Amino acid sequence: MFGVLREIVSSFGLGSQVMLAATLLAVAFYVYRAVGVARLVTGVVGTLTREVLVLLVVGAVVIGLGWASPNVGTALEHVHLFAREAFDVATGPGRRLFRWVVDVAA
Repeated sequence: MFGVLREIVSSFGLGSQVMLAATLLAVAFYVYRAVGVARLVTGVVGTLTREVLVLLVVGAVVIGLGWASPNVGTALEHVHLFAREAFDVATGPGRRLFRWVVDVAA
């Protein structure tokens, strides 16, 4: 981007001051866009944090009032099962590609 900008400014025969000003404007534009993306990310993370906090407080109240009696062993077993299945789904296409390459090479 900056190379193209430099070629355009130099083709007009303008001095280095105009070149520097144009470069600073381009940098300011990209910083402005980065700030917009950062605002979006912080907004999403803030919302996610607030929702998790609400779920934790509601869960604590439900357990504290005796409305639910969670079994920690079963919960950990479900988390382990979910993590194992997610890993298998994520690595499945890679394993199939590797096996296909090995079969083709053999």
